[in-house]
Amino acid sequence: MRTILALLLVGTLTVAGVAARADSPEELLAAASALYDKQDYAGAATKLDAFLAANPNHAKAGTAALVLGQARSQLKQYALAVPAYEKAATSRESSIANLAELGLGEAAINTGKFDKAATALQAAVKTSLKPEQAAVAWYWLAQADFQLKKYDLAADAYNKVTRDYGRSDFVDDAYFGAGLSALRQKKQDEARDRLKVVIDRYPNSEDRPKALLLVGQMDLEAKRYPDARRAFEQLLQNGGNKAVTKTMSASAEDGLIQALLAMQDYGAATARLESAMNRLPATDPEHFRAALSLGNCRYRQQQYDNAFHAYEEAAKAPEPSVAGQGLYWAANTQLQSKHAPEAAALFLKFVAKFPKSELAAKAQMKAGDALYDANQHSAALAAYHAVVTNYPQTPEATEAKKMLGGIVDSISDPGQLAAAIKNAPPAERARGEVRLARLYLAAKKYPEAALAVADALKLMPEPAIAGEAQYVQGLANEAQHKIAPAAASYAAALRSQPNALWSSDAAGRLAWLYLDLKQPANAEKAATTALGLKPTPEAEQQARLALVQAELDQQKWDAALDGCKTLLANNPSQETMGTVLFTQAWINDKQGRPQDALPLWERLANDFPKSAYADEALLHVGDARLKAEKYEEARDKYTALVTNYPKSSLAPEARFKLGTSEYNLKRFPEAAVAFDAVAADKSAGDYGPEALYWSGVALAEAKHNPEAIERLSKLVTTYPSHTRVKNAKIRLAALKATVGN
Repeated sequence: MRTILALLLVGTLTVAGVAARADSPEELLAAASALYDKQDYAGAATKLDAFLAANPNHAKAGTAALVLGQARSQLKQYALAVPAYEKAATSRESSIANLAELGLGEAAINTGKFDKAATALQAAVKTSLKPEQAAVAWYWLAQADFQLKKYDLAADAYNKVTRDYGRSDFVDDAYFGAGLSALRQKKQDEARDRLKVVIDRYPNSEDRPKALLLVGQMDLEAKRYPDARRAFEQLLQNGGNKAVTKTMSASAEDGLIQALLAMQDYGAATARLESAMNRLPATDPEHFRAALSLGNCRYRQQQYDNAFHAYEEAAKAPEPSVAGQGLYWAANTQLQSKHAPEAAALFLKFVAKFPKSELAAKAQMKAGDALYDANQHSAALAAYHAVVTNYPQTPEATEAKKMLGGIVDSISDPGQLAAAIKNAPPAERARGEVRLARLYLAAKKYPEAALAVADALKLMPEPAIAGEAQYVQGLANEAQHKIAPAAASYAAALRSQPNALWSSDAAGRLAWLYLDLKQPANAEKAATTALGLKPTPEAEQQARLALVQAELDQQKWDAALDGCKTLLANNPSQETMGTVLFTQAWINDKQGRPQDALPLWERLANDFPKSAYADEALLHVGDARLKAEKYEEARDKYTALVTNYPKSSLAPEARFKLGTSEYNLKRFPEAAVAFDAVAADKSAGDYGPEALYWSGVALAEAKHNPEAIERLSKLVTTYPSHTRVKNAKIRLAALKATVGN
């Protein structure tokens, strides 16, 4: 711009050699040029305003307007810069007009006139701009389109900057803008890719904290909890960065808490929740929600005293749902801490305050249980009666009715209960026998439990009692490994009471027993029944596992794969996840889709090293690398298997293939060592003689001819019928001839 002014100044001084009069156009331009070069932009603007006002059609008017716009921009007077640039854009000189469009774009953006900015910048990028000018023009155009919510056009412009002007000072801003534009178009993967560039390549970018927050939030929404955790933690570690606002830190901490809770990392979540509570005002509703989550974390870690204090705080919440949860779980902590009377008082307080809560029946029932445990039988009976009276349609009412069955139900000592039920009426005696059987089960006295159930069934009780008795009978038989009788008991129980509280558990257990009995079709039906009875999350997981196994046994591959997907979608335990991944990989291999199986084997090997399938996963991955002639990678996988799982039944095969990898890498001594280990292993089976042969071949390649002769001779002598003997003899003849010479 100063070059333009210098040229302008030269032009004015050579006008016909005539002395300039005061405030002539030439003097105004010369003065403006001098002031601009001295960075006196206000002074330059004044002179240029005067020039243009007096000489709107002067030959230098376009140039003057351009410089005026630039001076106003330097002074941040963008509203005044806009009309100056607009006048300059009408210049007949393309170089002036092009620069004016560029300046107009910047000024219009800074005044919020994004339509005007976009129009000017679209014109500017179509001209022959210098690379540094083009980079700026495309970036400003992207900014304008973004503000106009034309996110597809904004993304194209941002991507143009990152693609063609990768060395510009604001390329990190362009990547960030491209990510935001993709996000606004709900292109999650593209958005994440662009934002990850900002995070990974530009550690000092002011946009990096915002990118970390957005990536963390996207990963959280997509249930990629470990990735979300890393992003939020990185952001919080940069708390000293001026670009990290308090609001961003708070959002990151909230997101991190959600990720930690989803990952069940309750220890880490506890620390973050404590920090959040310290950050949030005591009157903020979020303060009480954080207290509730903190209580849950401490509860999961069995820190019941600390959990109780957090729940107490949550119970003060203005939101009834949060306050109710806090009070309910505070009572549960007292139960876990063996403070039964205190627990009962809190449960009853909960019911009094929240009688219509979905937890009210459970709380009333738990109050009765707590009073019963405290040997306050009269109060317990009153609590159970309240369940039946106030919540008659709930599962708790059924349980309460059982507890109200008579005095026998208030006795927890098996010996005392057995003596008491001898004189009870038949109906109550049957109920008492079932209770007695349950007490024996809890004490792991399984034969005694079975006898008590048999006595109950002899009394021909009502269907509800009969069904429960058969269920308990199944539990007793199962505990004694009496598979067929246990299955028969569960099946009878389900026929009698298909919708009892215990029915889902009975059906799930029955499914596994049918699998043991080699009846996969029946197992499939039982597992499906269990899933239809709204089981607990743990019971549901077991039922789905049984269903998948039943489908595998029936070679229903697609159905089994669908079952695996459902299991993974429900955040299973690590052990279950390993089993499911193994099943998916195995089915894909079985169906001739090794390309689909390989990523699963790799994930199993990398992420589940303690699973029962890690060794097999390593073997499959190693085999894939070996087949692809990636011998070093194959060697690493086989080495990991024999090192980490030396007692695995797959270890001999892995050692043999380790030798094969070393051989293909022309590491013949190392190959021989691996083959020798296999040959010496009595459990190696067919790999033993094969290893002897290849040990000899490897040693021969290594020029260790005597040792090679020894291995091959041992093969010929020990395994004379082996298919390798013919080749071994030929190699022996050649080796012996060499040694002889």
